[in-house]
Amino acid sequence: MSELVLLSSVGIGGENKTEDVLNIQKALNAIQEKIGLNEPLAEDGELGADESASKTCHAIALMQEKILGFKNPDSLISCNGKTHQALNKAIQKPSSTLDLFLPKIVPEKGLKNEDYHDAAALLNCEVAAIKAVSEVESSGSGYFDNDAPCILFEAHQFSKYSDHRFDESHPEISSAKWDRSLYIGGEKEYVRLQAAMKLDRTAALKSASFGRYQIMGFNHQAAGYDDVESFVRDMFLAERHHLIAFVHFIKSNSRLLEAIQNLDWATFARYYNGPSYAENHYDEKLESAYNKHC
Repeated sequence: MSELVLLSSVGIGGENKTEDVLNIQKALNAIQEKIGLNEPLAEDGELGADESASKTCHAIALMQEKILGFKNPDSLISCNGKTHQALNKAIQKPSSTLDLFLPKIVPEKGLKNEDYHDAAALLNCEVAAIKAVSEVESSGSGYFDNDAPCILFEAHQFSKYSDHRFDESHPEISSAKWDRSLYIGGEKEYVRLQAAMKLDRTAALKSASFGRYQIMGFNHQAAGYDDVESFVRDMFLAERHHLIAFVHFIKSNSRLLEAIQNLDWATFARYYNGPSYAENHYDEKLESAYNKHC
């Protein structure tokens, strides 16, 4: 179903213009089973004289209970309000992850030993050091099972790059502060990314980490790309691009370069994973992975 556009509020106490009521009725019928609506609504654009007895208003309340978790639904849909946004989201047919960026393709997965050796030569570091980062950042694989590159969407970065415009309206994907509870993990992170892309595509792409080495989109220039779109495209195409981007990124930061050369995992984790790296024991995980690959 196409996007639900409202020009006026609908429901108890709403303006209830005929066209808007009709659109709401169609939208609610489209998710009839999802909200537990026993019978489809008459699509007539009318609520009736008694709004409190209206089947359409009752259906709005059901939707607020089932989808939004309201304990005391008000049976009112305001333009661009929380209920309107949730209903709009509920009626949309989800897009394929790959369709967000490219036609369906099969990426070139995996890295060869010669790839690691070439990268190590460019960084003047040990092969085992690069393999350690590979393992810790993405469990040794740059792609999910659906052939999309591994990602993690960061709501606090989206808030930053979208000038905090969506913090109130979309708190699940835009947060002024980092909030671990917002992660949903795995392929489902693309659901969050897609929702953010509908609001501000460039800010959204800058706010996710991509691929085997989980390089943030906002670091695209350090990774060797002029723009974030080109960076993301290459992350979809081949895992070797992930490694090349990693080499560029490390070479762009003298602290990271010296740290990986000297196997200084605490310093590396600090500048690669952020100042809170110790909370997640990134330095310990990197050292352990390095020892395994030696």
